[in-house]
Amino acid sequence: MLPDKLPDLLKSLSQNRNRPDGRPYVSLSFSAECQIAEQTEHSLQEIELCALEHDIVPERYCRNQTSLSNRDQRKLLQSHVAVIGLGGLGGTVTEILARIGVGRLTLIDGDCFDESNLNRQILSSPANLGKAKADIAGQRVNDINPAVNTYPVAAFFSSENGKGLLQGVNLVVDCLDTISDRFVVEAICKTLSLPMVSAAIGGSSGQATVIFPCDPGLRQVYGPPHKTPPKGIEATIGTLPFAAVYIAAVECAEVVTILLGKSPELQNRLFLADVSDHTSELVDLN
Repeated sequence: MLPDKLPDLLKSLSQNRNRPDGRPYVSLSFSAECQIAEQTEHSLQEIELCALEHDIVPERYCRNQTSLSNRDQRKLLQSHVAVIGLGGLGGTVTEILARIGVGRLTLIDGDCFDESNLNRQILSSPANLGKAKADIAGQRVNDINPAVNTYPVAAFFSSENGKGLLQGVNLVVDCLDTISDRFVVEAICKTLSLPMVSAAIGGSSGQATVIFPCDPGLRQVYGPPHKTPPKGIEATIGTLPFAAVYIAAVECAEVVTILLGKSPELQNRLFLADVSDHTSELVDLN
């Protein structure tokens, strides 16, 4: 099938529907996407991009609207995000980004699941114990949203492999639990001129910030790298699941904001929250 025939096929298989408030929109079901993919050489992502370009909304994204426009949704589908660390924070970040429709996800973690992960890591389960976190993350994304392309990397991020792993990426999400490794990620992001969303959790609390290449960055949070402890407070007090989900959601909100070309709220600011007493604070770092 010639590429210029795809819009006609999309229109023939789309349906007129109404939002809960009665406003109309044109919808494309997932079954219709699969039917088109079988009849053509187009991937699901290509089909969704073409649909959105012609103001046809893949039904899975209809509740993203009207917070996100069709143009916004296309921009997300064309974006490439790297998630470094696939534990309590990273697993939930991966889940959210797949559901909202970020089109390419590089998923980096050299660890495997163990029983201590079961309390808070959304990708962990008894059936996944001993399996590589990166591989399970890739499978999960494919189960949730097959239009998202994944690049699982079952290796620990380092100064040696970092530049190669982040080639072609638009943004990096730091979900690590080791402060020294965060500084490694930050240094490579600055070298590659990549924005970075960074967060940490411990107990019932967490923090998040956004760092652009021109920003002072993690030094404003932790001090000089050589004076920081290797591990954060999570190593001492553990982490409760609701803290992981809460702060992961904060990270994802900033990811979407940046990918859509808007100004993030947390650049040069530190968001602090404790879910146990529902307190939060924004600290200016400049």
